[in-house]
Amino acid sequence: MPGLVNTAQAELFHTYQDGVDSPTLTGGSTRLPIPLHQDGGPLETLVDAYLHHEPLVGLPENIAVDGVKKKFGPFITARRAAIRYCLSVGLSPTAFPRTYLKVDKTQATLVAQLYEEMTPTPDDALTQAAYRALANESLAQWQIIKATGLHVEFSPTSRGEPDPYSNPRRLIQDVVENNHLFVTESRSAYGSESFKPDDSNPMLDQVPHERISGQVPLVNDIFRIVHDYFGHVREGLGFRAEGEYNTWRGHSVMYSPLARRAMTMELLVQNYWINYGPYGELNRNANVYETRYPRQRLGLLPEWVCE
Repeated sequence: MPGLVNTAQAELFHTYQDGVDSPTLTGGSTRLPIPLHQDGGPLETLVDAYLHHEPLVGLPENIAVDGVKKKFGPFITARRAAIRYCLSVGLSPTAFPRTYLKVDKTQATLVAQLYEEMTPTPDDALTQAAYRALANESLAQWQIIKATGLHVEFSPTSRGEPDPYSNPRRLIQDVVENNHLFVTESRSAYGSESFKPDDSNPMLDQVPHERISGQVPLVNDIFRIVHDYFGHVREGLGFRAEGEYNTWRGHSVMYSPLARRAMTMELLVQNYWINYGPYGELNRNANVYETRYPRQRLGLLPEWVCE
């Protein structure tokens, strides 16, 4: 049970926990969504009830950034935003992990091999539904992040300028210290291949009502933002194999089971391919420019991969 600070919060919490299943999501631990309130109200009361300040148990906290030891841990603003989103769509915040886990390398190697051998199924109805759900839910999460005032720009690397996050941990510091984030533009960096428009991939749709650095972003750009914010920044998680695995664990609970199928392909499965696939030994010690990335494949692996 979350920390309840008064009787009113306790009563509201139990009302929420005992509520009926949400008709808008399928599977998982869901409840009726609580409407967003900009000026407080029942949603914010519950956010306070679920919020805690302790880091993940086992989290590597003291990390060298450019030769200087820095302490990383939870970013409370992002935790609050994540809880707010879950409650607003009927997902239970009790699903957020409290621990930092090691990668099961045997399973990771198996999943990497499955991805290597996978035949893309871009026209499959389930594939399309999963990726469409991922797109829609990522856009909804972005609205919650926007409300925090986060300022997002495309990385200057797309213009041939130096990478402001030459050490990826600087990304976390930038958000925590400046409420600012550079995101790599999908049109300039899309896996191991040059970017090509693809009408079959919902992640490559334009988001016409949004602007980043004066440009219309793609859904994939928004997905990168929510992954960095709710995955890495929220808990202070790194960008190597273990860090990416734990970002998937923490962020995946913010998606419906259907969207999670596609989200897992984009994050966990590709992370496993990078670190435990055919170029894993090279990639585990490579910098971002030396890393070999997988080819983008639209399809789904078995459900057990998401568990």
